[in-house]
Amino acid sequence: MLNVDRRKHSRVKFESNLTIEVLGDNPPTHLGSNKIPGLMVDVSTDGLRFLSPVDVPAGSAIRIDRENEMILGEVCYTEPHSDGQFHLGILFRQVLANLRDLEPLLAALQSYEEDPKPGPHGARSTRR
Repeated sequence: MLNVDRRKHSRVKFESNLTIEVLGDNPPTHLGSNKIPGLMVDVSTDGLRFLSPVDVPAGSAIRIDRENEMILGEVCYTEPHSDGQFHLGILFRQVLANLRDLEPLLAALQSYEEDPKPGPHGARSTRR
């Protein structure tokens, strides 16, 4: 049988420690947390392969926080690895980058909530 790679984008080997967070109410982990530490094995423009100590079912929604970005994704496949761990294929659904640029906006919103200026008839004004 011919093994055909159906990926749209090529993978680049890039090993890095990474923690994923499985979203939802029913975490598939014995670690007592939705957060699973593991190893990113390779990456492409639309996903990555993750070496996990626990099996995470295909279709599970995940979140990855890295430095100045947040990635929301989905587990596409799970394959047993020879050492009892699992390779998870993760498809990126949404990548939010440059989150530090939002800090001034967040600070402004928080100060607005702490000290709102009343408008006519005691309602909050939408202008500052």
